[in-house]
Amino acid sequence: MRDRPEYAYDLFISYAEADRAWVEGYLLDALHQAGVRFHSEEAFRLGAPRLLEFERAVEESQRTLLVLSPAYLAESFTQFTEVLAQSYGLESATWPVIPLILQPVEPPPRLAMLEALDATQPIQWPAAIERLCVELQRPVPGPPPKPACPYPGMLPFSEADRHRFFGRDAEVQGLLEHLRLYPFLTVIGPSGSGKSSLVFAGLIPALRRSGLFSAGEWLVRDLRPGQAPLAALAAALEGDAADPAPAVYDLLTARPNASRLLLVVDQFEELFTLGGQEAEPFQEALLRLSQTRNCYLVLTARADFYADLMAGPLWHEIQAHRAEVLPLDEAGLRQAIMRPAEDAGVFVETALVERLVADAGREPGVLPLIQETLVLLWERVERRFLPLSAYEALVLPRAAYGAPPSTGLQVAMAHRADAALAVLRPEQQAIARRIFLRLIQFGEGRADTRRQQPVAALRAAGDDPAALDDTLEHLAGHRLLTLGGQEGCDGRRVDIAHESLIVGWPKLDEWLGE
Repeated sequence: MRDRPEYAYDLFISYAEADRAWVEGYLLDALHQAGVRFHSEEAFRLGAPRLLEFERAVEESQRTLLVLSPAYLAESFTQFTEVLAQSYGLESATWPVIPLILQPVEPPPRLAMLEALDATQPIQWPAAIERLCVELQRPVPGPPPKPACPYPGMLPFSEADRHRFFGRDAEVQGLLEHLRLYPFLTVIGPSGSGKSSLVFAGLIPALRRSGLFSAGEWLVRDLRPGQAPLAALAAALEGDAADPAPAVYDLLTARPNASRLLLVVDQFEELFTLGGQEAEPFQEALLRLSQTRNCYLVLTARADFYADLMAGPLWHEIQAHRAEVLPLDEAGLRQAIMRPAEDAGVFVETALVERLVADAGREPGVLPLIQETLVLLWERVERRFLPLSAYEALVLPRAAYGAPPSTGLQVAMAHRADAALAVLRPEQQAIARRIFLRLIQFGEGRADTRRQQPVAALRAAGDDPAALDDTLEHLAGHRLLTLGGQEGCDGRRVDIAHESLIVGWPKLDEWLGE
């Protein structure tokens, strides 16, 4: 290697694609903060021979750092990179190569003789950075500020969350194209499947960006039916709900830039559980609204209310113009996990993504639970890297006390369940205990499983009916239970929201033991 007073770079870093998240999220973040001038294969010139680019990078760098892992040693150019770096070192009587062992491997013979940095455990990462900075005569970086968490937890996405809503591109495009052809649409899916998030964080932003519609902006109004659906509709329209056409005209006329109204009726099933005698007049008002010029209508409804939908005056429209939302597939889940973190400048370890997808299974309401788990994990971000070890650490406290193995999803749900239980009155906590125990099918030698029950099976002599109903609604609101059917009807079905509660909630395990 030629003697030169100044190198273009302090460090050339060579690593495998599989280790990119750690390198970019942790290593490069620390080196950048320390003022280290580094070069990597990411900066290789397009179209240039890779061998020449390797040679140029080593020549122009004071030292070469090899991030060793099984994936790195398996790649075709690794051996050449090692030989090239060692040959330049021999010419100048120096050893410019620094091996960094990221995962346990047996270093090749040429590297085995060199002093290596051990970074096989997260606890060793700061020391490895410190030694590297001392070697390069750079200041040791301090801890960086933690990026803001991009996950909403158990809350549904709103339009303000559109920049962190991922995994539903195909569904959003399908809804958009449907509304281009017809101004009425009902989005139907299981509880917790993400219907509201799809509409508010997916469809509405897409409509605002779309060029498929005439000139002018969208005016968006939304409501939930509640106990007074007609009053809610009148408030949304700022006019007479019984005669919506003039109300829509006046609403758009008052806003010169708006040419179309989008009315979203979220959680339409409330009409059947809370709306009472206003259920049919409300649907008739919506039917008239769907025939009003420059008005688009989108409903969201739970799939277990199909029977109620079929019995109403809107059924013909719903039947002809509906979109059914399925649980996110594995590709969608990966996007929902990785993309918000990437936009926040954080890299999620691939092994963590795959563990979350595997633990999620195909549960229809699992996405809010994954979001809640990621909120817990965010406190364990290392610089700009979220490792699998953070997820595994969630279950360590339970394992230390001899509790059965859990997944991070189970721990997150257990935290959520404890918080929901803590705010109930003592008599409601007793009702909650009875509800959960009666919703479990004892395995008798096999694993316990959940089982649906009608509300009548959950009642006990002396119960205050209002206390039971309030407890059910509270637990369902915190996404621990799912409810289906008419409110106040003993035929209403109740189920545990996720199997994780049975095996991962210590309080429920205690109740089962008793």
